Amino acid sequence: MSQDELITDRGSRPPRQHPPAFNVPGIILVLVAAFGFVHAFRTLWLGPVAGSQFLLDFAFVPGCYGALEEVCHLRSPGADLWSVVTYSFLHGDWTHFGVNTVWLLAFGTPVARRLGTQWFLVFCLVGVLAGAAAFYVVNPTLVVPVIGASGVVSALMGGASRFAFVRLAPGRGLDAGINEPCVPIREALANRTVLVFVIAFFATNFFLGAGFAGAFGGGQVAWEAHLGGFLLGFLALPLFDERARLRR
Repeated sequence: MSQDELITDRGSRPPRQHPPAFNVPGIILVLVAAFGFVHAFRTLWLGPVAGSQFLLDFAFVPGCYGALEEVCHLRSPGADLWSVVTYSFLHGDWTHFGVNTVWLLAFGTPVARRLGTQWFLVFCLVGVLAGAAAFYVVNPTLVVPVIGASGVVSALMGGASRFAFVRLAPGRGLDAGINEPCVPIREALANRTVLVFVIAFFATNFFLGAGFAGAFGGGQVAWEAHLGGFLLGFLALPLFDERARLRR
């Protein structure tokens, strides 16, 4: 009898299963790879002129939806249609990409496991659109490229607040509540962990909006897109969650 059989027979217990060392949903890894590929393609492969045109065509430019500035005429036909989504695949530099990747791994993982790939992608798409819409409402005439996945990452943060923080457990992290129902908004905000997280999120973006990012060497931050994405995720996750559960 082998050693494995001896271990299995003792107490009729199966061998202990060890969790995989890198346990991240495949769709999260695909998104990270896509973000990295697009940034490398724009910054390392394309030249300065082609890179600028690429940025102009795929970044979200609020002012190009109203009174058209001269620069808006340089965009490719149809750019106004797809740029409300494609702006989330662009990043200013590798630090910007790295920060968004870390938050995507942290908050996208529990939401992806909860919703499944199909509804997770729909949720991300709506979060991207909500971020662009919020930025446009505040800056309808701004002719500046808006880029970054922060809007969708903020939506994932808001969505995770409805189930992950409420049932944090030692050793399980944000996965603690992925199989539990979403808590009502009032109950979520009554939870100390959720409340502190929400206050910290809004306070951080308030300081970013007040221009403190520049004091630390950073550029302009699209805090409006952050808030739009977060509110969408926090308020609307149960709609996607219910549909995902019905499908399962």
